[in-house]
Amino acid sequence: MTALLDILFALPAFVLFVLAGFFALEVAGAFLRPRAVAQTEAGPLAVVVPAHDEQAAIAATLASVKPQLRAGDRLVVVADNCSDATADIAAAAGAEVLARVDAARRGKGYALQYALDALRAAPPSLVVFIDADCRLGADALATVAAAAEASGRPAQALYLMQAPESAGPQRKVSEFAWLLMNEVRMGGLFTLFDATRLTGSGMALPWSVAKDLDLASGEIVEDLALSARLAETAPPVLAREARVFSDFPSAEESAVRQHARWEHGSLRLALKRVPGMLVRAAARGDARLAAAALDLAIPPLTVFAGLIAAMSAASLAPLLWGSTAPLALSLSALALLAAGAAAAWAGFGRAALPASALGALAQYVFGKVRIYGAEARASSRRWTRTGRDGER
Repeated sequence: MTALLDILFALPAFVLFVLAGFFALEVAGAFLRPRAVAQTEAGPLAVVVPAHDEQAAIAATLASVKPQLRAGDRLVVVADNCSDATADIAAAAGAEVLARVDAARRGKGYALQYALDALRAAPPSLVVFIDADCRLGADALATVAAAAEASGRPAQALYLMQAPESAGPQRKVSEFAWLLMNEVRMGGLFTLFDATRLTGSGMALPWSVAKDLDLASGEIVEDLALSARLAETAPPVLAREARVFSDFPSAEESAVRQHARWEHGSLRLALKRVPGMLVRAAARGDARLAAAALDLAIPPLTVFAGLIAAMSAASLAPLLWGSTAPLALSLSALALLAAGAAAAWAGFGRAALPASALGALAQYVFGKVRIYGAEARASSRRWTRTGRDGER
């Protein structure tokens, strides 16, 4: 009987230990010399901007993109179920506008698929997706497109979210958490395993890859779903010199909905996709696919820390019959998680999260309770537009 109990306690503790170890490995990889990405001048591009009621942001986004277009490139805005002036503003800025109206099928994936279908008549060499509230860094478009052209694989720019000046310390913690995911972990994963995630904005796909995709899934975390799919056939490369920026909403309700969609959606997707990915990786001896699966399996860090803490507390029970392995594994997982997060902050995050703002970590963690409340859980199961600053 005690042997069975040992397994019941040790198995989840071992899984958490493996995931924490992989998290620490990704962070360590970010400190190594970055993997080089080949660059070849890309053929004609189609830059696709999906937009739902984005009249407040779309002009600035298009103004960021247009100077980086070349002769022969196309700028396409999908005005998706819009009830405002998004389409008119985009047309006035010189973009091709595709108006999509389908109240029953709402979400970014449907808008992206609508654009791909429209491009089939005269396909470009590459398709680049930019969210309607983003700004491109210098030469970002050419850099990410050149990486996709040279590799024949999707390429992801380094997508960073920034806290506005009016935001409080909690948003600084959010900025660091985003940097930890997109710059540190994704950079380490790519350096070590030649694979990375797609993050939704600033991603360039060769038409040979894009033409076979079916993005009209209604998936809330469509970028993670696409990452999981492509990990098995055309793992993305990271073009870290290409930068894409956006701002966190300062409104608390908008931030809660945004976090809820991401965290609930990523957990559901991991449960659905990771086991199969790991089985196929083992069958093929594919370390790159295994790494992509383990990366996808790592929960949002506050959830991860909570799971490890709960497992550590539960692992006190096996001490009653002399079994120390579950507690040792749980405490080791906690140490790896803490060491990885501390190293990431020390090496990459002090500008985003100054030491003076570290006191907001407790507020940030307690604020996560709202993300797992009933309203946020409901929001995570349907597409809900994130409110922009200045909107009511």
